[in-house]
Amino acid sequence: MRLVSLTTILTTVSLAAVATSAHADSQPRTHDGFHFQVGGGLGYYNVSNDAQPFSGMTIPMQLFLGGTLMEKLAFGGGIMFDYAPSPSTDVPGVSSQTVLGLGLYGDYYLDPKANGLHIQGFLGWGGLETSFMGNVGGSDPTGLVTSVGVGYDLWLNDQWSYGVMGRITYAPVSLNGNSFTTIEPAVVGTLTWH
Repeated sequence: MRLVSLTTILTTVSLAAVATSAHADSQPRTHDGFHFQVGGGLGYYNVSNDAQPFSGMTIPMQLFLGGTLMEKLAFGGGIMFDYAPSPSTDVPGVSSQTVLGLGLYGDYYLDPKANGLHIQGFLGWGGLETSFMGNVGGSDPTGLVTSVGVGYDLWLNDQWSYGVMGRITYAPVSLNGNSFTTIEPAVVGTLTWH
């Protein structure tokens, strides 16, 4: 039920942000109006748990959709997906893990008219899904998923920009009173329409 409620809230906020920004005039080579961003890269995650620690390389991905609600700030909803194809663990049969978050984001551009720095934050709900011998599903730890990143963008044309972002994800998820605190630093390449 929580995921359904969060999905409804996320959809409503994203549509409101897009609808609000659609009425604003979008200037060339200015971070304003509609905001769409996709990203992917490389990261390393560590799951702290007394009984079952996990760690390894990850493939982080993100998809954000929103609009500019005030000068310099894009806001909306999105999904973060960090896939660990072969985690290091003492638990037999674990073939992969995925940190998944669905929530709200904000992207603050220090100078919306120039190439340059922006700061991005994400707050949502998600979980740590584990694949045992290729099978997924069942009971997985869930909880808050947060992320903060600092990036630098360059303009490709009047609306598209590309860049690189350093980000860190923190997810203190739990299952039946057992915590699986996940920390993941990553470098993400981004492509943005704004």
